[in-house]
Amino acid sequence: MRKNLILIFLFALGTSSVQAASFRKEIPVRQHGKEEGMLLDLSKISMGTLNDVEEKKQYLSTVQLEKQRIQNYTLRMVYENAYLLYKRGDYQRAQEMAQTILSIDPNFKQAQTLAKQANHMGTYGTISEAQVIEAKFQETIRLYDSGRLVEANDKLNEILTIQPGNSKAQSWKRKIDYEIAKEYTRRGDVAYEKENYQDALDAWYNALLMRKDDPKLVAKISETENKLRKQQVADSMKQAMEFYNKGQFVEAYAVFERITKIQPGDPRVQKYMSQLKNEIAAGYYNAGNKSYNSNRFDQAISYWTNAKKWGADSSTMDSLIKRARNAKENHLRVKQQQAVIAEQKAKEAEEKAQEAEEKAQQALEEEPIETVMIDGEIIPGAIPGAIPGAISGATGTGGIGSSVGAVGANEALPTLGGTVNRVSAEASAASRAKYIEGLDAFNQDDYERARQAWIVAKQLDPGNSDADLGLRKVEELMR
Repeated sequence: MRKNLILIFLFALGTSSVQAASFRKEIPVRQHGKEEGMLLDLSKISMGTLNDVEEKKQYLSTVQLEKQRIQNYTLRMVYENAYLLYKRGDYQRAQEMAQTILSIDPNFKQAQTLAKQANHMGTYGTISEAQVIEAKFQETIRLYDSGRLVEANDKLNEILTIQPGNSKAQSWKRKIDYEIAKEYTRRGDVAYEKENYQDALDAWYNALLMRKDDPKLVAKISETENKLRKQQVADSMKQAMEFYNKGQFVEAYAVFERITKIQPGDPRVQKYMSQLKNEIAAGYYNAGNKSYNSNRFDQAISYWTNAKKWGADSSTMDSLIKRARNAKENHLRVKQQQAVIAEQKAKEAEEKAQEAEEKAQQALEEEPIETVMIDGEIIPGAIPGAIPGAISGATGTGGIGSSVGAVGANEALPTLGGTVNRVSAEASAASRAKYIEGLDAFNQDDYERARQAWIVAKQLDPGNSDADLGLRKVEELMR
């Protein structure tokens, strides 16, 4: 777009210089001293001297408006040259220049009309301009009789674009402008009676575009602007106090800021804003203290940073933030040290359990086989106090083959002489360590490792009921 603008600007200058001798039409000339205002203060271009975000936004908006003003000025110069070409009968070049203007600003009404008219005249050269104007007049009257005043006004603008000095079109335009302004004024009055001040102002401003010298209309607009400001301030004050009463101080402050844009310098609003800033800063400060005492150091830093933004003493907040950062580093260091110590202790406990397991296994291997005298014979591995006839394969009175005192296939033998299997203290400790190892694996859902550990625990101490329960549980889960 910038490249097109430069090209058409140079083209316009070239055309105007060639035709300078024959074309002296008045062109808007920038008055002395305006050049400095057009370029603004470039010393602020880095934004370094602007105080807050809102000021920077306003500055950028001003720059954008200035760019738009320069573009409009340039396009107006190009349009003047395009119109000169049209009046000379060079319809093709006039159309090309008008189309170039529209490629940059599609809403340039006069360029739209000129492009359309130049195309029409270039295509139908036998039709005179007077015939085109008359046709547009007929269309204007038809639209006016139908009550379509705005469209009729647009047609008159097209006529005045082609023939700016057409007195008939000027007369009709004054008449239609007056009627349109009258209708807008009526709509504004209706809206004002309903206390819809914004709608009333919108209608009256439209009327003012056509009745620029109407003092009564200007007075009504000024009065209604004041009423609208008071209404907006009252509504905003009500909303701000609702937020304040609910403890939503940040939201209340934002509403008060909006009020200052509507009505700057209100001492009551300034007082509320100052009080709110103090309360918001205090709230962030207290929240930071609470987070710090709970070892949530990042959160504390965030709260204290916000407290500083809302006016809390910067040196105090910076000191607290520094303390929180140091405390965070110390806390992480202590946690790392504790993790290392815990890992070392776990490793030592595992080594001790392994050592106990090895000792228990060795003790089992070295334990002598008990012998029992039965019927004058020494039987190795026999259970002390056992009934001779109960030995596997024996027959006779009381034996398995006997019909008297026989033990059923599903009947358990009673324990004789106390616990059948005795284990040493080392084996019991090793069994307990293996049970804990299996419990840890079970809690990690590693059921196979838990099962293996509890099998070893049962082997080390068959009386380990916890391991027995664990085995039953894990086997149910693994089915």
